[in-house]
Amino acid sequence: MKRAISFSFAAFLAAVSFQVKGQEIAQTNVQPINNALAMVTKLEPVSFNYDKTWVEKLKLPSTSQYGFVGADAKTAVPSVIAVEAKQYPAGKNAFNAATLTKVDYERLLPLLVASIKEQQAQIEELKRELSSLKSQNAK
Repeated sequence: MKRAISFSFAAFLAAVSFQVKGQEIAQTNVQPINNALAMVTKLEPVSFNYDKTWVEKLKLPSTSQYGFVGADAKTAVPSVIAVEAKQYPAGKNAFNAATLTKVDYERLLPLLVASIKEQQAQIEELKRELSSLKSQNAK
């Protein structure tokens, strides 16, 4: 009897799972990213440490970090910058706020992929040019 109940319940779950479909969220105004390479080349990768005072106050990592200087990245690619306000204690029952300018790396990824594709197209064009020049010199 237990087997029949288990099998019936499993069959019911399978039937329900086939009927429930995930809904995709519609994206509108979908456009290719142009000039991504120009935007990405303006970014200057750096290694850095947060100031010790702020590490303690804002609970930031104390180890060396890799990234971009927020203000510089904001000039280069403003759409990938997030400004975050963090509160820290400033006495008994009092708080101050500090702002951190951070790069939203998830939003940066499509730009990186687009810039790689642009660069690859440039490489392919240079290969065709080189091949053409080699064949002209061989004649």
